[in-house]
Amino acid sequence: MNLKTPLHKACSGIFRYMVKTLGCPDWSFDEILEAAKSLGYQGIEIRGIDGQMRADKIVPFLPGNQQDTIRKVNDYKLDICTFGSSVKFDNPLKLDEMLEEGRISIGICARMGIPFVRVFGEKIENEGNEQLVIDSIADGIETLCLYAQGTEVNVLLEVHGDFNRADRILKIANKITSPKFGVLWDIEHSDKVYGDNFKAFYEPIKNLVRHVHVKDHIRNSGEFMLCSIGAGDIPTKEIFELLERNGYKGYYSLEWEKKWHSELADPEVEFPSYVAFMNSLF
Repeated sequence: MNLKTPLHKACSGIFRYMVKTLGCPDWSFDEILEAAKSLGYQGIEIRGIDGQMRADKIVPFLPGNQQDTIRKVNDYKLDICTFGSSVKFDNPLKLDEMLEEGRISIGICARMGIPFVRVFGEKIENEGNEQLVIDSIADGIETLCLYAQGTEVNVLLEVHGDFNRADRILKIANKITSPKFGVLWDIEHSDKVYGDNFKAFYEPIKNLVRHVHVKDHIRNSGEFMLCSIGAGDIPTKEIFELLERNGYKGYYSLEWEKKWHSELADPEVEFPSYVAFMNSLF
């Protein structure tokens, strides 16, 4: 890696920066920590390390390694705020499989002091079955929230796939009674529906937002093309101002999808660029 440290640290400003491991799939855990620290990030979000995506397969999360990992992260003065699981509840036939993976993720995060586990709603293959899918998602999330009782772990539904609309998210939220539930706002996915009218998405769900993923894209008449933060059409600055005015205290996590989109710029380029962009806003 050849990374340049910004002139001032992110933590000195209003924003709280985090970088997601999805953006550096070829880096070791130590390289991720070193880069995050040197660039001024305050934390990292785990979505795979060394090609492993499940919490019980990631080497730094294995029994016997967990305490060493916690000490190492603390030595770098970083947080691990979120674990991005692959759990999705859009298929009732896979409910037991998804619940098992979700419980494993919650157990590991509870032991390691990671407060959020991300899950998906994902797809509605047949609009005639929309309510069935919503019921399945709500039941799955409620079950995981109940499992997390007595821990510091919360379960976050990511704004993603067919669940990038406020009305569908609210239909799920209204069926969940646990305070362990929250929403992870991916601003790029909601932009596909709302565009510059982002307030219409945010206002109905604002009390549920616990974490934010930051991406940018060029809208290109619906052929959305990912791009460097600040180079696209998403009104990022206005979104952040709105969140801050409403008292949001969480992280703004760079989700640079290098693992899924090899054509994107390397993390050596985008990780420093994101910090520079965020620092330039305020």
